[in-house]
Amino acid sequence: MRKPLVFDTTLRDGEQMPSVVFKPEEKLELARKFDEFGVNYIDVMPVISECEKKTVRRLIEEDLGSEITASCRSKKEDIDDSADCGVERVTVFAPLSDVNLRYGIGIDREENLRRALENIDYAKSRGLKVDFAGVDSSRSEKDYLGRFIDEVSGKIGIFFVADTLGCLTPKISYELVGFVKDRSKSLVGVHMHNDFGLATANTFAGLEAGADVVSGTFNGIGPTAGNAPLEEICMGLKHLYGLDLGLKYEMLGEICNLVEHYSGIELQKHKPISGEYAFDHEAGVHVAALIEEPLTFENFDPKTIGRERRIIFGKKSGKNAVRYALQKNSKEFSDKDIEKTLEYLKFLSEHEKRSFTEEEVIKVYENR
Repeated sequence: MRKPLVFDTTLRDGEQMPSVVFKPEEKLELARKFDEFGVNYIDVMPVISECEKKTVRRLIEEDLGSEITASCRSKKEDIDDSADCGVERVTVFAPLSDVNLRYGIGIDREENLRRALENIDYAKSRGLKVDFAGVDSSRSEKDYLGRFIDEVSGKIGIFFVADTLGCLTPKISYELVGFVKDRSKSLVGVHMHNDFGLATANTFAGLEAGADVVSGTFNGIGPTAGNAPLEEICMGLKHLYGLDLGLKYEMLGEICNLVEHYSGIELQKHKPISGEYAFDHEAGVHVAALIEEPLTFENFDPKTIGRERRIIFGKKSGKNAVRYALQKNSKEFSDKDIEKTLEYLKFLSEHEKRSFTEEEVIKVYENR
């Protein structure tokens, strides 16, 4: 597997999640963070509103290291809006499945291809670098997909395979991306949605098949069930595939928290990498081993992404956890003290149906 380029679409596809609206200043701050983290592309969509156009112009003025790219429908007016905002790269998108062609935009395959070629050429005539995203690529008819790639790929930088409904499996993702990679004269990108909870797995499968670019959002926000979460992709590549993308991984915790705050989308507590409980441990066997060697139950040190490990106390705790808390807080104790403290903690946990922090454990011990 090669090291992919990272295409961040948090500010465009991520904002398509219902009720998510980033204010202009929030978008600018997030873009600066994404740039510092090290993404290669930051995706925006000026045509959304006049406010968005102004925000994109301000973003261009930031002169970030990440390349700003604008998503455009296969329409000249979208391309003009993007070019007038000062972007130098656009992603023209159009549906490739028959159901989306018929009911989404009401044209047939031939007209769709004709428009795509015309608008790609038009964008290039305006001096823009052009990529193409095949909406609902996963449900396109294979012969049409192959012909479409043959016609457009020599004219564009990246051809994005989009699993718009998140309906692929890793095996089919591998086969589909491999098919596109074999036909394309351009780089191949993967843009996976998470409707069946497979966006991360399907992204890895696409990369294994030779994809050059990975598209996703921080925290996996996006329409319906969301997109492939970039924090999972980047950390998975580093620790599962041994591919260090040269990113500032220590910023991940900060970025994910900021996206959660500005989007208003509260993360599930056990979400991989960015969830509140991702590095919390309560079970007695786990904690006893972690105290001796964290790698027994952690894939990597959470400090490498700006997070902290937490020992949590409750019904499932063991003596080693209580001993750890008392020693850490310089308390004098006996084995009997540990037993009594643990017994009361378990009682409280079962009756209050919750776990406790280290500070609460110390209070329990002091009031035993």
